[in-house]
Amino acid sequence: MVGVSRAAAPDADPVERYLDQLLLQLRGRAGDVRRILAETEDHLRDAVDAGMAGGLAQAEAQAQALARFGSARTVARRFGQAEHRLDPVDVLGSLVATVAWLGGIGLTAIGVSGLLAEAMGSAWGASFVAGDQSGVTYTTARCADFFEYHAAAHTCAQAAASHHFDEVVQYRVAAGVLGLLVLLAAWLVRSRVRRDLVGTLPDGFIASIGTAVFGLAGVMLLLQGASQAAFRGQGAGQYLSAAIVCVVLAAVFTRSLYRTLVHRSTLAPPPMETAR
Repeated sequence: MVGVSRAAAPDADPVERYLDQLLLQLRGRAGDVRRILAETEDHLRDAVDAGMAGGLAQAEAQAQALARFGSARTVARRFGQAEHRLDPVDVLGSLVATVAWLGGIGLTAIGVSGLLAEAMGSAWGASFVAGDQSGVTYTTARCADFFEYHAAAHTCAQAAASHHFDEVVQYRVAAGVLGLLVLLAAWLVRSRVRRDLVGTLPDGFIASIGTAVFGLAGVMLLLQGASQAAFRGQGAGQYLSAAIVCVVLAAVFTRSLYRTLVHRSTLAPPPMETAR
């Protein structure tokens, strides 16, 4: 016979703990998940009542009902193999929504990095952000184009750096505005569409992707920025400004992923052991 762990609190309800574990295993529409949980609870409560009516103590009746019903993983798999299979359209819709959400966040992050690059340029000059590598030269006609927009520059290199700096800031800010529009559109669609796709994708799916993507991008940009600063002395700001934003976002996603994992661990019931 399988019983509840002796380490559990005296007033803990093993049926409730089992339902919490089953909730973690189920996938599908939220309405289906709620119905499965309700049906499972009704079945288990009836089995417990029947056992107690047959002379068993409550703890023994609960252990017997859970043993006969099967593990939460087995039950969830049984439901999934029957009428509760994931709809490919739901999965595709969730993936598209995830890509749109992360894409909007990424574009908005680019915009923030543009503002940070502008601050760096104001503090340390346009060359720090967008200066050319050593050895880069321009034709007389190209230098004339740069001076047309930055007549106050003393050299062609300074005019070119100012021109590139403007592009870095303006293009990134434009991307940030687009990102905000994408996020707004995603939020409006999510709030208006009545399809309930809770549980279609695993918990922490978005946080895992965000941690990996922004974490990797942050490390690569930091290395590139450090290389520019150490060996060339200019142009590092365009990489460092983006790296800072990526690292911050990676930290936010990592915190969200950690909280999801902690939440899962607190919901999962203690392991069952054979009653003596």
